Amino acid sequence: MAKIRVNDIDFYYECHGKGDPIVLIAGYSCDHTFWANIIDELTLHYQVYIFDNRGMGQTKDSTVELTLELMADDVIQIIKSLNIKQPIILGHSMGGIIAQIVAHKHPKGIKKLIVLNSAATINARTLMVLDSLLKVFKENVSFDTLISANMPWFFSPDYLANPKNIAWYKEFCKNNPFPPRTRILERQLAALVQHNSENWLSELRVPTLVIASENDIICLPAESKRLANNIPNAEFRMISGGHASPVEDPHQVILALANISF
Repeated sequence: MAKIRVNDIDFYYECHGKGDPIVLIAGYSCDHTFWANIIDELTLHYQVYIFDNRGMGQTKDSTVELTLELMADDVIQIIKSLNIKQPIILGHSMGGIIAQIVAHKHPKGIKKLIVLNSAATINARTLMVLDSLLKVFKENVSFDTLISANMPWFFSPDYLANPKNIAWYKEFCKNNPFPPRTRILERQLAALVQHNSENWLSELRVPTLVIASENDIICLPAESKRLANNIPNAEFRMISGGHASPVEDPHQVILALANISF
């Protein structure tokens, strides 16, 4: 819908609905379209801001070193530039780590922190998986092979048991006019390897909800639970589904957000 210049980059963003503002931060390899299945229901409750991280979708990349701290500063500056007052910050996966940093650096500027299917750091197995999938991507295999290699890691067995779900997701990815590029995937993965929030989680003073999915094998529920335990007074909730829960079962995510006690 629009672009805004932040940190010398033109960021693509969209705003949907009315109500209390909520800013959604997508994870590794994802752009704003990751939230497509959840937008309609979420706008019944919030004014929803979505955007493309630097280098993703319709937001350009730059030559500066990419860190999750830099990406968090992008979010902070977007909030300030758009004059979004006290938004809820919801981050998924890598976006959940970025959201943690936003809450740490800019606690007075946000109302609540919601971390979805994420952790304080990404474990070695997941980093190996992402590196292997990136190598498959760089081999220029067929689109069908690429998506088939990715899906088992990000969706639950129940979701994958229905061929219609697989066909829908392949079509969804195929129709993205701005697919991820190799260079930004390499840079995002390098940034993920370097990051660990564990040393400062106890300093967070923003009301926090951590949501895990029971069949998530990218960010394990136990890792999300440990994250919640290390953030003062954080709530923890478990939902069904796999890592890509906003795609697989967005209503479950909405239910987890309902009746938040903080």
